[in-house]
Amino acid sequence: MRYLYCLPLALSLFWAVSATAQRRTISSTLLLPELQTEFALKDDDYLLVGLRAPLLTASSGIDLQRLGLNVGYERFWDQQWSGGATLRAEFYNGYSGGGDVGKLYTDLVPELFVRHWSTLGSFNFRQRLGIEYFVPGGENSESRAITRLRLDLDRVFPLGEHAAIRPRLAYEAAAYLRLQREETELKERVIDFGTLRAEVGVIVSPRFDFTPWVASQSTYLNTLPQYDALGNQTSGGRTNFIAPIIGLDMRLTLFRGGEPFERRQLPTQH
Repeated sequence: MRYLYCLPLALSLFWAVSATAQRRTISSTLLLPELQTEFALKDDDYLLVGLRAPLLTASSGIDLQRLGLNVGYERFWDQQWSGGATLRAEFYNGYSGGGDVGKLYTDLVPELFVRHWSTLGSFNFRQRLGIEYFVPGGENSESRAITRLRLDLDRVFPLGEHAAIRPRLAYEAAAYLRLQREETELKERVIDFGTLRAEVGVIVSPRFDFTPWVASQSTYLNTLPQYDALGNQTSGGRTNFIAPIIGLDMRLTLFRGGEPFERRQLPTQH
Protein backbone atom coordinates (compact mmCIF):
# COMPACT_ATOMS: atom_id res chain seq x y z
CA MET A 1 0.00 0.00 0.00
CA ARG A 2 2.87 2.38 0.66
CA TYR A 3 3.58 2.69 -3.08
CA LEU A 4 -0.01 3.22 -4.15
CA TYR A 5 0.86 6.76 -5.24
CA CYS A 6 2.80 5.24 -8.16
CA LEU A 7 -0.43 4.18 -9.89
CA PRO A 8 -2.00 7.63 -10.41
CA LEU A 9 1.44 9.05 -11.21
CA ALA A 10 2.07 6.51 -13.99
CA LEU A 11 -1.46 6.89 -15.38
CA SER A 12 -1.06 10.68 -15.35
CA LEU A 13 2.17 10.37 -17.32
CA PHE A 14 0.47 8.00 -19.76
CA TRP A 15 -2.41 10.38 -20.47
CA ALA A 16 -0.15 13.43 -20.54
CA VAL A 17 2.14 11.87 -23.14
CA SER A 18 -0.83 10.81 -25.26
CA ALA A 19 -2.63 14.14 -24.97
CA THR A 20 0.28 16.38 -25.92
CA ALA A 21 1.34 14.43 -29.00
CA GLN A 22 0.66 16.21 -32.28
CA ARG A 23 0.78 13.18 -34.56
CA ARG A 24 -0.30 9.57 -34.15
CA THR A 25 0.54 6.57 -36.34
CA ILE A 26 -0.86 3.06 -35.90
CA SER A 27 1.16 0.15 -37.25
CA SER A 28 0.13 -3.39 -38.20
CA THR A 29 -0.92 -5.78 -35.44
CA LEU A 30 1.82 -7.88 -33.87
CA LEU A 31 1.11 -11.48 -32.80
CA LEU A 32 3.27 -12.59 -29.88
CA PRO A 33 3.08 -16.25 -28.78
CA GLU A 34 5.46 -17.32 -25.99
CA LEU A 35 6.33 -20.68 -24.47
CA GLN A 36 7.64 -20.64 -20.88
CA THR A 37 9.13 -23.15 -18.50
CA GLU A 38 9.21 -22.03 -14.88
CA PHE A 39 11.30 -23.98 -12.37
CA ALA A 40 9.80 -23.51 -8.90
CA LEU A 41 12.57 -23.33 -6.31
CA LYS A 42 12.38 -22.76 -2.54
CA ASP A 43 9.39 -20.69 -1.35
CA ASP A 44 8.30 -18.37 -4.19
CA ASP A 45 11.71 -18.24 -5.92
CA TYR A 46 11.90 -19.38 -9.52
CA LEU A 47 14.06 -19.79 -12.60
CA LEU A 48 12.42 -18.94 -15.93
CA VAL A 49 13.19 -19.87 -19.53
CA GLY A 50 10.97 -18.42 -22.27
CA LEU A 51 10.89 -18.60 -26.06
CA ARG A 52 8.88 -16.11 -28.13
CA ALA A 53 8.24 -15.67 -31.86
CA PRO A 54 6.93 -12.20 -32.82
CA LEU A 55 4.72 -12.43 -35.93
CA LEU A 56 4.04 -9.22 -37.87
CA THR A 57 0.74 -9.16 -39.75
CA ALA A 58 0.59 -7.52 -43.18
CA SER A 59 -1.48 -7.63 -46.37
CA SER A 60 0.95 -10.20 -47.77
CA GLY A 61 0.54 -12.53 -44.77
CA ILE A 62 2.30 -13.17 -41.47
CA ASP A 63 6.03 -12.52 -41.22
CA LEU A 64 8.38 -14.05 -38.63
CA GLN A 65 11.18 -11.51 -38.28
CA ARG A 66 13.04 -12.72 -35.19
CA LEU A 67 13.12 -15.19 -32.30
CA GLY A 68 13.47 -14.19 -28.66
CA LEU A 69 14.95 -16.11 -25.74
CA ASN A 70 14.47 -14.98 -22.15
CA VAL A 71 16.18 -16.37 -19.04
CA GLY A 72 15.40 -15.02 -15.57
CA TYR A 73 15.81 -15.64 -11.86
CA GLU A 74 13.92 -14.02 -8.98
CA ARG A 75 14.41 -14.38 -5.23
CA PHE A 76 11.80 -13.32 -2.67
CA TRP A 77 13.34 -11.80 0.46
CA ASP A 78 9.98 -11.64 2.27
CA GLN A 79 6.25 -11.45 1.46
CA GLN A 80 6.59 -8.00 -0.09
CA TRP A 81 10.05 -7.58 -1.60
CA SER A 82 11.92 -9.54 -4.24
CA GLY A 83 14.65 -8.96 -6.79
CA GLY A 84 16.31 -10.70 -9.66
CA ALA A 85 17.92 -10.57 -13.07
CA THR A 86 16.98 -11.41 -16.63
CA LEU A 87 18.85 -11.85 -19.89
CA ARG A 88 16.95 -11.44 -23.15
CA ALA A 89 18.34 -12.34 -26.55
CA GLU A 90 16.79 -11.51 -29.93
CA PHE A 91 17.96 -13.44 -33.00
CA TYR A 92 17.33 -12.05 -36.49
CA ASN A 93 18.74 -11.96 -40.02
CA GLY A 94 20.34 -8.84 -41.46
CA TYR A 95 22.59 -7.65 -44.25
CA SER A 96 26.06 -6.27 -43.66
CA GLY A 97 27.22 -3.20 -45.56
CA GLY A 98 24.40 -3.43 -48.10
CA GLY A 99 25.48 -6.89 -49.23
CA ASP A 100 23.22 -9.62 -50.59
CA VAL A 101 24.27 -12.30 -48.11
CA GLY A 102 22.33 -12.35 -44.84
CA LYS A 103 23.93 -12.78 -41.44
CA LEU A 104 22.51 -13.89 -38.11
CA TYR A 105 22.59 -11.10 -35.52
CA THR A 106 21.85 -11.20 -31.80
CA ASP A 107 20.70 -8.32 -29.60
CA LEU A 108 21.37 -8.85 -25.87
CA VAL A 109 19.53 -7.12 -23.01
CA PRO A 110 20.70 -7.88 -19.44
CA GLU A 111 18.50 -6.48 -16.67
CA LEU A 112 18.42 -6.09 -12.88
CA PHE A 113 15.11 -5.43 -11.12
CA VAL A 114 13.31 -5.15 -7.78
CA ARG A 115 9.64 -5.83 -7.11
CA HIS A 116 7.22 -4.83 -4.37
CA TRP A 117 4.07 -6.91 -3.80
CA SER A 118 1.15 -5.54 -1.79
CA THR A 119 -2.63 -5.87 -1.70
CA LEU A 120 -5.43 -3.44 -2.45
CA GLY A 121 -8.48 -5.00 -0.86
CA SER A 122 -8.78 -8.42 -2.52
CA PHE A 123 -6.51 -7.41 -5.43
CA ASN A 124 -2.77 -7.96 -5.82
CA PHE A 125 -0.91 -4.72 -6.53
CA ARG A 126 2.70 -4.93 -7.70
CA GLN A 127 5.38 -2.45 -8.71
CA ARG A 128 8.40 -3.58 -10.69
CA LEU A 129 11.40 -1.30 -11.30
CA GLY A 130 14.14 -2.49 -13.65
CA ILE A 131 17.31 -1.17 -15.26
CA GLU A 132 18.52 -2.81 -18.46
CA TYR A 133 21.24 -2.28 -21.02
CA PHE A 134 20.57 -2.84 -24.71
CA VAL A 135 23.57 -4.30 -26.57
CA PRO A 136 22.83 -4.43 -30.33
CA GLY A 137 24.25 -7.09 -32.60
CA GLY A 138 23.48 -5.17 -35.78
CA GLU A 139 25.46 -2.33 -37.31
CA ASN A 140 22.93 0.53 -37.28
CA SER A 141 21.98 0.57 -33.60
CA GLU A 142 23.69 1.93 -30.51
CA SER A 143 23.86 0.65 -26.95
CA ARG A 144 21.45 2.33 -24.55
CA ALA A 145 20.53 2.03 -20.88
CA ILE A 146 16.80 1.91 -20.18
CA THR A 147 14.81 2.06 -16.95
CA ARG A 148 11.33 0.52 -16.69
CA LEU A 149 8.52 0.94 -14.17
CA ARG A 150 5.60 -1.48 -14.35
CA LEU A 151 2.44 -1.32 -12.25
CA ASP A 152 -0.08 -4.15 -12.34
CA LEU A 153 -3.31 -5.10 -10.62
CA ASP A 154 -4.92 -8.55 -10.62
CA ARG A 155 -7.15 -10.90 -8.70
CA VAL A 156 -7.37 -14.70 -8.65
CA PHE A 157 -10.85 -16.27 -8.86
CA PRO A 158 -10.82 -19.99 -7.94
CA LEU A 159 -12.89 -22.29 -10.16
CA GLY A 160 -12.23 -25.55 -8.34
CA GLU A 161 -9.57 -27.38 -6.38
CA HIS A 162 -6.76 -26.36 -8.75
CA ALA A 163 -8.32 -24.31 -11.58
CA ALA A 164 -8.66 -20.51 -11.48
CA ILE A 165 -8.71 -17.40 -13.65
CA ARG A 166 -6.67 -14.24 -13.07
CA PRO A 167 -7.84 -11.02 -14.80
CA ARG A 168 -5.02 -8.50 -14.85
CA LEU A 169 -4.28 -4.95 -16.00
CA ALA A 170 -0.72 -3.62 -16.31
CA TYR A 171 0.99 -0.44 -17.49
CA GLU A 172 4.72 -0.12 -18.09
CA ALA A 173 6.61 3.09 -18.81
CA ALA A 174 10.18 3.01 -20.11
CA ALA A 175 12.73 5.78 -20.62
CA TYR A 176 16.30 6.00 -21.83
CA LEU A 177 18.77 6.99 -19.12
CA ARG A 178 20.16 10.37 -20.15
CA LEU A 179 23.09 11.82 -18.23
CA GLN A 180 23.46 14.97 -20.29
CA ARG A 181 21.77 16.34 -23.41
CA GLU A 182 23.64 18.42 -25.97
CA GLU A 183 22.30 21.96 -26.40
CA THR A 184 21.77 21.36 -30.13
CA GLU A 185 19.68 18.21 -29.59
CA LEU A 186 15.90 18.22 -29.58
CA LYS A 187 14.25 17.95 -26.19
CA GLU A 188 13.23 14.33 -25.83
CA ARG A 189 9.92 13.05 -24.46
CA VAL A 190 9.54 12.25 -20.75
CA ILE A 191 8.64 8.64 -21.57
CA ASP A 192 10.13 6.89 -24.60
CA PHE A 193 7.95 3.76 -24.54
CA GLY A 194 4.67 2.81 -22.90
CA THR A 195 2.65 -0.42 -22.88
CA LEU A 196 -0.90 -0.88 -21.61
CA ARG A 197 -1.79 -4.58 -21.30
CA ALA A 198 -5.00 -6.44 -20.38
CA GLU A 199 -5.14 -10.20 -19.93
CA VAL A 200 -6.95 -13.15 -18.41
CA GLY A 201 -4.72 -15.87 -17.00
CA VAL A 202 -6.26 -19.35 -17.01
CA ILE A 203 -4.78 -21.67 -14.37
CA VAL A 204 -5.52 -25.25 -15.39
CA SER A 205 -3.41 -26.96 -12.72
CA PRO A 206 -0.34 -26.21 -10.57
CA ARG A 207 1.78 -27.37 -13.51
CA PHE A 208 0.16 -25.58 -16.45
CA ASP A 209 -1.50 -22.24 -17.19
CA PHE A 210 -1.99 -20.01 -20.22
CA THR A 211 -2.69 -16.32 -20.67
CA PRO A 212 -4.32 -14.66 -23.70
CA TRP A 213 -3.68 -10.92 -23.71
CA VAL A 214 -3.95 -7.72 -25.73
CA ALA A 215 -1.80 -4.62 -25.49
CA SER A 216 -1.16 -1.22 -26.98
CA GLN A 217 2.56 -0.48 -27.25
CA SER A 218 3.57 3.13 -27.87
CA THR A 219 6.84 4.69 -28.98
CA TYR A 220 7.05 8.40 -28.20
CA LEU A 221 9.33 10.46 -30.44
CA ASN A 222 10.23 14.11 -30.96
CA THR A 223 11.97 14.74 -34.30
CA LEU A 224 12.53 17.71 -36.58
CA PRO A 225 9.20 18.69 -38.19
CA GLN A 226 8.90 18.64 -41.99
CA TYR A 227 6.66 21.07 -43.90
CA ASP A 228 5.27 21.32 -47.42
CA ALA A 229 5.34 24.39 -49.66
CA LEU A 230 2.24 25.79 -47.97
CA GLY A 231 3.75 25.55 -44.50
CA ASN A 232 1.67 22.57 -43.42
CA GLN A 233 3.49 20.03 -41.27
CA THR A 234 3.74 16.71 -43.10
CA SER A 235 5.88 14.65 -40.73
CA GLY A 236 8.16 14.81 -37.70
CA GLY A 237 7.52 16.73 -34.51
CA ARG A 238 5.97 15.05 -31.47
CA THR A 239 4.76 11.69 -32.75
CA ASN A 240 3.28 8.58 -31.15
CA PHE A 241 3.77 5.27 -32.94
CA ILE A 242 1.13 2.80 -31.72
CA ALA A 243 1.50 -0.96 -32.18
CA PRO A 244 -1.48 -3.20 -31.29
CA ILE A 245 -0.38 -6.58 -29.91
CA ILE A 246 -2.26 -9.84 -29.45
CA GLY A 247 -0.38 -12.38 -27.34
CA LEU A 248 -0.65 -15.84 -25.86
CA ASP A 249 1.64 -17.06 -23.04
CA MET A 250 1.75 -20.79 -22.25
CA ARG A 251 3.61 -21.84 -19.11
CA LEU A 252 4.76 -25.20 -17.80
CA THR A 253 5.80 -25.21 -14.13
CA LEU A 254 8.31 -27.77 -12.86
CA PHE A 255 8.61 -28.16 -9.10
CA ARG A 256 11.75 -28.81 -7.10
CA GLY A 257 11.46 -32.39 -5.87
CA GLY A 258 8.83 -33.24 -8.49
CA GLU A 259 5.66 -32.70 -6.43
CA PRO A 260 3.71 -29.40 -6.44
CA PHE A 261 3.92 -27.33 -3.24
CA GLU A 262 2.17 -24.21 -1.97
CA ARG A 263 3.62 -21.00 -3.43
CA ARG A 264 2.66 -17.59 -4.81
CA GLN A 265 3.13 -17.55 -8.55
CA LEU A 266 3.50 -14.40 -10.60
CA PRO A 267 1.53 -13.81 -13.82
CA THR A 268 3.17 -14.98 -17.04
CA GLN A 269 4.47 -11.44 -17.70
CA HIS A 270 6.61 -11.82 -14.54
